[in-house]
Amino acid sequence: MTLPTLSAHAPSAPPQLTALASRILANCLDIVSLWSIGHDPDDDAMAAERVHALLAFADKATLQRLRRSEDLHDLDIEFLVVIDGDLFESAWGPSRLSGSLARWAWRRISADEAFYDESRWAAGGGVVRTRRKALLVWQSVTPN
Repeated sequence: MTLPTLSAHAPSAPPQLTALASRILANCLDIVSLWSIGHDPDDDAMAAERVHALLAFADKATLQRLRRSEDLHDLDIEFLVVIDGDLFESAWGPSRLSGSLARWAWRRISADEAFYDESRWAAGGGVVRTRRKALLVWQSVTPN
């Protein structure tokens, strides 16, 4: 069996990301694409910063398989799965997150880059929106 090859960003990716992505993709063949999210929009590389979150495009069955596959879990990394092209849920990680790419204003601007708005509660009770960048780690050659 040939293991999936990572995107052009992968060689500069932290070894932790490369190893985790390879293990996940070898065990979950229904993943359509895998993104590293939460990057500063002004930074071109992901190597300088530790990866805190990954976003996979897949389906509900893959999300459930990932939740059961505890040997893949890295509890320091938030792993989100988009289950229907818009809605996402946590497979594992420090928080239990769910949401919508539409509410994040997710926009893919090139083959390997996307931008979105992250919302967080501010200390005073308001919401702060921060522009973030996502970098493609891997994409299926033939989408499911």
